[in-house]
Amino acid sequence: MMSFVMFEEDGWMSIAKINDLIVNEKFEHHFQALYDLNTLTPIGYEALLRTDLFTNPEILFEKASHTNRFFELEMRSIKKALHSFDTINRCTYNNKNILINVFPTNLADPDFLGKLNKILGETTLAANQVMIEINESEIIQNVDYFSTTVHELQEEGYLIAIDDVGKGVSSLQAIVELQPDFVKMDQYFAKHLARSSRKQETVLLFFRLLFILFFWNTSTRIVP
Repeated sequence: MMSFVMFEEDGWMSIAKINDLIVNEKFEHHFQALYDLNTLTPIGYEALLRTDLFTNPEILFEKASHTNRFFELEMRSIKKALHSFDTINRCTYNNKNILINVFPTNLADPDFLGKLNKILGETTLAANQVMIEINESEIIQNVDYFSTTVHELQEEGYLIAIDDVGKGVSSLQAIVELQPDFVKMDQYFAKHLARSSRKQETVLLFFRLLFILFFWNTSTRIVP
């Protein structure tokens, strides 16, 4: 009998194992703090998916994107992350934000907002504690395609973050069209920033650009 397999970074993995990972949720989340550099206190925590089956989670999502279970994996990951964070939040009483990465294709799915609201309703978290980070590992071909969903999310109280700004041209278009609450610059600019006058000038120029774009929105924040 012929079996179908797909190449994974550490060898060959069957599609059946990918399905098993999704159905049985053989993954967990690590929470990485995001700090306010003015106060040196956490403003929130980014949920990072981890699994023993893939050393690089991006490969898991890349493989899943070629199946009909990509959206399901995304929503299962979001549900598990929110429930885990809710447990931590109730134990520590810190009321911080959680940042979850979402691929543009899944964000544009007509069922996304309804499913997200349902998951949130199963926790004690509020919508304004959830930051939706638009993941640019998947190139944004048409911002208009999912901008309606983004604005609906903002109307519900969810926060929007744009990731890896400065890495590609699509992020600049997304900033203008989506009016995010948070802007995360690509890590390239943060690395050795103190020793690079060119990077300092570029970051300062970008801050000025964002000020012009968002001078009316004092809540927009930039995260390195």
